[in-house]
Amino acid sequence: MSTGDRVIPDRTMDSSSVPISRLDELHAHIAELVDNPDTPIDARLLDEIELQLTETNIPPLLPTVLVPLTQILRTTGSTTPQDPSPLLSLTTKLLSPLPFSRVLAIADAPSLLSALASPLASANLLALTILHKAARSPADAAILSTLPDLVEALVTRWLDAQDVGVGERAGKVLGDLLETDCDVVADADDARSPHGGGVNGTELVQHRRVPGHGRIWDMIFGSEQLFAIIPSLCRPPPGPERDDDAANSRTARQTSIAQGRLLRLLPRLATINMPAITHTAFPDLIPLPQSLARDTGHGLLQWAALGMVDRSDMLMHLGLIDFFETYVSVMRITDSAPTSSTSVTRCLVKAATANDAQLKESLIVLPDRTVEEEAEPLRIYIEQLLN
Repeated sequence: MSTGDRVIPDRTMDSSSVPISRLDELHAHIAELVDNPDTPIDARLLDEIELQLTETNIPPLLPTVLVPLTQILRTTGSTTPQDPSPLLSLTTKLLSPLPFSRVLAIADAPSLLSALASPLASANLLALTILHKAARSPADAAILSTLPDLVEALVTRWLDAQDVGVGERAGKVLGDLLETDCDVVADADDARSPHGGGVNGTELVQHRRVPGHGRIWDMIFGSEQLFAIIPSLCRPPPGPERDDDAANSRTARQTSIAQGRLLRLLPRLATINMPAITHTAFPDLIPLPQSLARDTGHGLLQWAALGMVDRSDMLMHLGLIDFFETYVSVMRITDSAPTSSTSVTRCLVKAATANDAQLKESLIVLPDRTVEEEAEPLRIYIEQLLN
């Protein structure tokens, strides 16, 4: 409809019937990328298409656009150093309205396993984007729990990915999955930060009105084969790497990266399900001195905080201090009343600071580096832990 030279849009038109501008160009560009991976990615075209996508006009595009896009992402980077971010962003937008069960019909478990195992970051990120959909609801998480190979591959990629973005994304996906799947419902007032969604970059669990089924928790912490992946990737090399076992050896740097990722996720898991990370059915996999285990308990949390890190490594020691600062700050908020988790935290902090003056001093001055309204409550809490 127009008045003179002025065009007035028809508000009654269904958005699904509005043509997507440059769609033919997109199809041609995707076909060219499939035929020739060295073709430069037209980021502007992909961005223009993405901005036009809605829940109503996405479904007709899935057969002709989504499938070849996933194919391209699984190969981008193998022959050219192009940045696949525009492709990944468009693919993520196309996947956004689809439930996890529907996506599995497009990208089945073997395809996702292949993408997670790929040395290409773009393939890893595509698989992680799809797996993240299982965190939308307990029912979706339960579907993922029927695919243990995928859960195992996710845990492995989280700890062994060389690409920083892949490691961070995998940690986010795993944390969200475990929060959704947790069968322990948090109290309404627990784990709420007065400053928004987290503390020191660590997300705090929100109030869950619908409990999960706990199947992914049981799979990771109750299966010896799967649980063993964590200490195997986080345990320091026993000695100089052997040339005759290069395929199975891990460098000290790779181990340090894995340790850092575990330490960053544990404070969040502590707010979700403290018992699961402070008790273990496999103590031999995460050994602690008997006296220490007797005083603090024996679980993944205690092992990571007290037995995993080589404190003579200055960088890892600083990472451990950062972990304790985050953990104590998070637990100050979640420990609103005397609970078993408070006791665990007190024992953990006392054991860790007993022979570590630098850690103790860092915790004592931590309130001075905290926002003003949180400083005094945190100071009191830390004094209670140390005394």
